[in-house]
Amino acid sequence: MKSYRTNQQIRRNIKSEFSARKESPAAAAANADPVFHVFAALVAILLPLALVALAAGIVFRMPDFLAFEIDRNGILVEQGLDTTPNEIANEITDYLRHRKDGLDLTTVIARKDVPVFSFMDEVNLSKVRDLLDKALYPSIIAFVLSIVLFLVTRLAERRRYLKYALRTSIVIYICAVCVVLAIALYYPFRDIVFAWQPGVVFSAGDLLPQLYGGFYPLLSAGMVSLISFIIYIALYSIMIRFTVEKETLFR
Repeated sequence: MKSYRTNQQIRRNIKSEFSARKESPAAAAANADPVFHVFAALVAILLPLALVALAAGIVFRMPDFLAFEIDRNGILVEQGLDTTPNEIANEITDYLRHRKDGLDLTTVIARKDVPVFSFMDEVNLSKVRDLLDKALYPSIIAFVLSIVLFLVTRLAERRRYLKYALRTSIVIYICAVCVVLAIALYYPFRDIVFAWQPGVVFSAGDLLPQLYGGFYPLLSAGMVSLISFIIYIALYSIMIRFTVEKETLFR
């Protein structure tokens, strides 16, 4: 008799647990927490956009890609400048990274040392540096905020919201990368960086706008996509371990 009651109790426990798992849509809606809906939406939006923006800041401050394009387009030979692509690229990127206060690279023309960059080159590049600096801090804040919201939601055991956030973030990341590539294909890089900013004026013969041309836009966009993809996949693989337990993400 005791064994029969024990079996009955076990059956009731199993049935109640199964019913809890098979929660009706109406019950699920009633138990939905709008706060965690917002948290999940912010994670889905902020994380991929922040990664793309941070990757763009990294690429634009790296001398390798710029030196490759300068060497490829042969602009230094056309201008008759006695300097190397690496020297030009390092001068620009050191300035963008605040390692230098100005552009002071010189070259020898007619046995005289003359500056490679004009006054307007330096003024306009300072605007680019300010733009990169202003974009850096919101990107970092967005990235940190997305991680914090993810952890808060995970600690509250709202796994289903995190599954929604990660699924949606894939779509948003792909869209962001497509936008970057589309801009690189249809707009010259010099127009993106310089023409969109107020107060940027170049004179005839200024070197800076001639450097950012040719294949550089597409190369930069490709590297932004690659770097952001590597970071995104690494984060995604870590986040999914905290989100999914003994089930697949799309189950």
